[in-house]
Amino acid sequence: MPKLDLSIITVSFNTREILTNCIKSIVKYTKGITYEIIVVDNDSKDGSIERIKELEKKYPQVRFVDAKANVGFGKANNLGAKKAKGEYLLLLNSDTLIFDNAIKESLDNLKKLSDVGVYSCKLLNADKTVQASGGHFPTFGNVFAWQFFIDDLPFIGSLIPSFHPQLSSYNRNRQMDWITGAFMIIPKDVYDQVDGFDENIFMYTEEMELCFRLRKLGYKTVYQISPSIIHLGGASGGSVFALTSEIKNMIYFWKKHKPKWQLPFIKFFFLCGSLLRLLIFGIIKGDEKAKSAYTQALGLIF
Repeated sequence: MPKLDLSIITVSFNTREILTNCIKSIVKYTKGITYEIIVVDNDSKDGSIERIKELEKKYPQVRFVDAKANVGFGKANNLGAKKAKGEYLLLLNSDTLIFDNAIKESLDNLKKLSDVGVYSCKLLNADKTVQASGGHFPTFGNVFAWQFFIDDLPFIGSLIPSFHPQLSSYNRNRQMDWITGAFMIIPKDVYDQVDGFDENIFMYTEEMELCFRLRKLGYKTVYQISPSIIHLGGASGGSVFALTSEIKNMIYFWKKHKPKWQLPFIKFFFLCGSLLRLLIFGIIKGDEKAKSAYTQALGLIF
């Protein structure tokens, strides 16, 4: 069997309807390439598995992989990659919608570039406004600025290579340190070279860590403003879990990749940042999610 151009891998976890819409949009708007859609289900309980099997019968491109447990985003993508027959992988969130043949255009764009490990197009919110989709690698300095709100300050913030840049950063073609896992095209041989995602990271920051390892091998991460897709965002993950996971996984990232002397300071920065946010958002503003998230975060830091 000849190799496919692309294997589209999407992870399913209790997102039956948006997953269905995502797959239908892929089939409707993706023309001119050979591809498969590998859906890895993380033990959904909302009827997603039954729906995927229906879609598998309806669309010959769809293939079902049952993870049999909620193994996390990175490991689920790794399971899908092991089954992939494409020359390139597209890691695509289930809460995305494709239009205007964006997948083929993205693949064509990538093939014109050299030494690219990861490619992403522009992500849009449901109302077509631009969505944040990546940033700079975490450093001693920008974590300090992030946790003490320095990168939010007018003028000063724009000078700092922030982990979460301002939205104006996403209005031009550029190389980025890392891009979000909602839409990532990676050559299959490159993905295999680094053994895919670090499976110790269940969810959140795993795409940044992957891009970091690829950069160390000399591969670029490229973001382009055309084409674009819609990313509904956060449909299968709660904000409390996202906030606590980001802090937990950033500390893991530091242990794995950064000088040991920095780790106590990084933990202290996150401790102070969590206390500040608990006070401002959780107590003063009365945001119960923030209160829960940053209270939990404090228990994860040391």
